[in-house]
Amino acid sequence: GGMGIIMLGMMLLSRVIGGGMALARAELTGPSLSRLRPKLKQTAIALWTLYIVLTCIEFILLWTATPMDWFDAVNHSLTTLPTGGFSTHDASIGYFDSIAVETIVIAFMFIGGINFTLLWFIKEGEIRKAFGDEEFRYYLIYILVATLAIAAALIGSGTGIGTSLRHSLFHVVSIGTSSGFVTTNYRDYSNGGDWPLVTHLIIFVLMIVGASAGSTAGGLKLLRVTLAFKVAMRELVKIAQPRKIDQIRMNGEVVERNQIGLIVGMLIVWVGLFGLSSIILAIFMPDNTFESVITVVASSLGNTGPALGEYGPHDTWASMNSGALIITSILMWFGRLELLTAVILIHPHTWRKEEKVQSDRSAIALYRRLMEDDDKN
Repeated sequence: GGMGIIMLGMMLLSRVIGGGMALARAELTGPSLSRLRPKLKQTAIALWTLYIVLTCIEFILLWTATPMDWFDAVNHSLTTLPTGGFSTHDASIGYFDSIAVETIVIAFMFIGGINFTLLWFIKEGEIRKAFGDEEFRYYLIYILVATLAIAAALIGSGTGIGTSLRHSLFHVVSIGTSSGFVTTNYRDYSNGGDWPLVTHLIIFVLMIVGASAGSTAGGLKLLRVTLAFKVAMRELVKIAQPRKIDQIRMNGEVVERNQIGLIVGMLIVWVGLFGLSSIILAIFMPDNTFESVITVVASSLGNTGPALGEYGPHDTWASMNSGALIITSILMWFGRLELLTAVILIHPHTWRKEEKVQSDRSAIALYRRLMEDDDKN
């Protein structure tokens, strides 16, 4: 998942082909990557240790404080923090109908959507540094606003206040972090479902945006969206004030041009891939609705799981034909690796360059052996 590809870059690729931190930066595409330890391997071990400890804590809480048995607790704890969303029941978390279960799962899904370096800062007692992070503040606002908006729509449609807040918070955190757990069926309000159309639009946005960079969540990530918005606002200001020099900052630090370029490139690639994939998928799914097609693409790229329309939270994708399944599988792979990371890995130049480096190293090693043999003779 998201944590896995960062750690893979740090621990393995840095040893095999070099540039582990560079690959991790491609995964994050922004100024959020921090070295918690002097060496990359130590950083990776520190984050994985924190990750495993949090997973164990969730397992204990689910097993001891909720109706879950040990089997359900193990499976759900292994798919909450990684924001995977797989459940042992077709009704997902809704099967348990337990506020205790939902509260614990919400908490750990939310944690899964936070940049893991911030979690490390909290562990080390640097709480002010963690809560002072600009992206984290936007993450809190993002979840809060979406929750209140959906709750208001549900209340307006006749649902009780408590139930509205309960379902709204759970699904905003679940979809916003690309977990995909559900407690109720929110799809197809026009055909007797429970949720108004406006909530579908909010859910669609949550699928696309995702959570924080450096987290296990999918989507574009709040960091990139925030910086893209700042770039757009700067360009609008330049129209009125051409001579004004305004630098893009994040957490008080100037964001370098190459990082902004990566972010803009990421957004362009994502939008292009989304549009092209929607058209291709529509060809393979001619009998499906527009809502179904575009949300399946968004769900695939964001690794969310449930979509809208005919592929909502209580439906599976088993009815898709082979062509559609192949396309969505590729999109899920791109979305999980992050687009630029995937492009780097599949680009021929990456491997041609590496082959050249390896051949150069082999030539040097051979030359040294020949020289040593010559000295012996």
